[in-house]
Amino acid sequence: MIMLETKNVAKNYGGLKVLSDVNFNVTNGEILGIIGPNGAGKTTLMNMISRLTPITGGVIVYKGETINDKKPYEVSKMGISRTFQVVKPFGGLSVLENVMVGAFYGKRSVKTKREARLAAEEALGIVGLETMSNKDPRTLPLAQRKKLEVARALAMDPDLLLLDEVMAGLDARELCDMMSEILKLKEKGITIIVIEHVMKAIMGISDRIVVLHLGRKIFEGRPDEVVKDPAVIEAYLGTKYAAKG
Repeated sequence: MIMLETKNVAKNYGGLKVLSDVNFNVTNGEILGIIGPNGAGKTTLMNMISRLTPITGGVIVYKGETINDKKPYEVSKMGISRTFQVVKPFGGLSVLENVMVGAFYGKRSVKTKREARLAAEEALGIVGLETMSNKDPRTLPLAQRKKLEVARALAMDPDLLLLDEVMAGLDARELCDMMSEILKLKEKGITIIVIEHVMKAIMGISDRIVVLHLGRKIFEGRPDEVVKDPAVIEAYLGTKYAAKG
């Protein structure tokens, strides 16, 4: 069953076309990777799905319902949550309290601090940060701050989780750990769209990959197919490398 589908989605800023006629879908329980060179429009697309950015053209359909005119809090209540590329925990709040904030805006209809705490503790346990609950999140190393970002999104009880470069800046050990965590989320039945520049990561966790270049989709297919496609090679490495392929 298709959970989310974009139909001819476009985004313009004045005369600048950031995205044009982007079509793809993600099915229940799938991990869909989205890759592309810098400026391809990946985060803009994520912002449109989570309704942080207005849609210029086309339609985004989630669970059979058009969400073009929804507010961010409305799609959160529908089961869409996301992380952000730049991790900025709330200052003055503990790790646990940061995650509790997410619980209040998610699908569970959390109304009390006790309910939010339970949801937050569960989310921290999933990502392995349960022993960090009382710490100041600003003191955490990058890998743990990335996990905190994921935990806050998980506390919203998502059906569709949007991950925006949660593996950027991690070392080899941390990268493998985060990949493992994401695959565990899939096992729990969460559908995931992940943007990532780290090719080892995106190839290792994705069921399918969509490639964007200059605001357009240039390829969609399995990870093993992506690395062989001439258009993808040209977008990343240049024309002469595509010709060699």
